[in-house]
Amino acid sequence: MTNSFFKTILPGSFRLLLFSMMMYSCNNNESSSVMQASKIFVANEDGGSISVIDLSDSTKNTTINLSDSSGMFMVHNVQVSPNGLTVLATANPMDSTKESELIAIDPITYAITRRIKLGKGLELTHVVFDSASKNIFAAEPKNNQVIQVNTETGNVVRKFDLGKENGPHGLRYGSGKLYVANMGSKSMSIIDIASGQIHEIPLGGMAVQTAVTQDGKFVFATLYDSKEVIRYEVQSKQITRIALPDGSQGPVQSYSTPDSKLLFVADQGFLLNRPVSDKVFVIDIASAKVIGTIKVGNKAHGVVISNDGKTVFITNQQDNTVSQIDVASQKVTGRFSVGKNPNGLSYWYKVGGMP
Repeated sequence: MTNSFFKTILPGSFRLLLFSMMMYSCNNNESSSVMQASKIFVANEDGGSISVIDLSDSTKNTTINLSDSSGMFMVHNVQVSPNGLTVLATANPMDSTKESELIAIDPITYAITRRIKLGKGLELTHVVFDSASKNIFAAEPKNNQVIQVNTETGNVVRKFDLGKENGPHGLRYGSGKLYVANMGSKSMSIIDIASGQIHEIPLGGMAVQTAVTQDGKFVFATLYDSKEVIRYEVQSKQITRIALPDGSQGPVQSYSTPDSKLLFVADQGFLLNRPVSDKVFVIDIASAKVIGTIKVGNKAHGVVISNDGKTVFITNQQDNTVSQIDVASQKVTGRFSVGKNPNGLSYWYKVGGMP
């Protein structure tokens, strides 16, 4: 039908109603398309698998078994590449005579596309990509190293030695640098990837994971033993200590909203003989103040935020679930069942992945 047909045959009020219905349908289709293109990949550490949460249809949720003929792997962390073309999991074998691997997964078919073997006797923790998805960086605390791997070839490019007993655990990438949380040395290492230079900043607490704001202004580190979050200002190098509220049992992972205004912090507990926690703290980044507390599941651990900044996802290790939080209301709006002892998680959408 042509526009002239609508103008000639239909009264003006009906034309307006029909136009509104058509626009509503288009908007709904667009929204549906976005939802269909969003998934959460969850590393089930004790399950030896990756859970995939399809945010458009929970009946399509699936599990990817990462075991092979050599046996089962402990799957600690998972990361979607910024270009959205692959998903990587850090996998440590139950059999100590086997090699630790970075396992690459196709985010559409869920097929395992590559197993990058990095050596025996390792303990791979977290993995990240650079912004161009050309390089992979994996933390390895047993040898106090960060291992750089070429994404295309799967070859090890180099290893950054951080120092004896540094115990690197979590890391994030930002503007050509890696920010590495060191549990052993209670510090943060800053690795300049181009020059290879490493600068270590004492933090005075057991640093578990880092977070980098998308505007590049701040880096955060969670300090488990002192129940604090450190805000590091990249330009001035100024450090601000943020004490968590009474009742905190120890923060682990954190993640900032894409607008760089809020930081969500998972308060896990459990380590150092502490009780498990079911809390997520919300920090206003500009003022460096805790502005909210959200109750999720038991032993809150991993954190990631959707690319539109509207939704937070938290792994609850003791409950084998993932909680969904609405950023605007700061309320839990959903919960998904996943595999055993879910650890890290990552967000995939139509054209990429959250860093």
